[in-house]
Amino acid sequence: MFKIIVSLVLASLLSACAGVDFGSPNTYQRYDVQRAGTVEEGTVIRTRAITIEASQDNSGLTSLISAGVGAFLGSRTIGNGSGRYIAGALSGAASGFVTQKVSQALSHRAGLEIIVRKSSGGNVVIAQPDDQQFAPGEHVLLVSTNSGLRVTH
Repeated sequence: MFKIIVSLVLASLLSACAGVDFGSPNTYQRYDVQRAGTVEEGTVIRTRAITIEASQDNSGLTSLISAGVGAFLGSRTIGNGSGRYIAGALSGAASGFVTQKVSQALSHRAGLEIIVRKSSGGNVVIAQPDDQQFAPGEHVLLVSTNSGLRVTH
């Protein structure tokens, strides 16, 4: 029965961040496919490492569900009489807390801040995941789609 509890808690933890999208320059959204965008040439002036934080699900639904499942399973498998209620409360609280902390940890990703001098004049700064690396002086393309602006080779 312990293995079932651990499996359910792990499944709820993994589902907490399954849909995090950091806007990779290598990934297009479905609504960008077969749609016209614009391209402009530029030169990288500077890059620096940043951390990108995904928007948080402030409803707490994942933690709530995890806590409920943990409480139910804890009360069914540990203790008898009033002890099972204490076990359920403790396992529910622990499940919710762990789910929340794992979700926070997985919602961060390494990124780059890239400053580009556009060929038409002016500078632009773009923050994006570090899927591609850039060096000052490198010629790049600024690709604009409905999803936003990205820098690519």
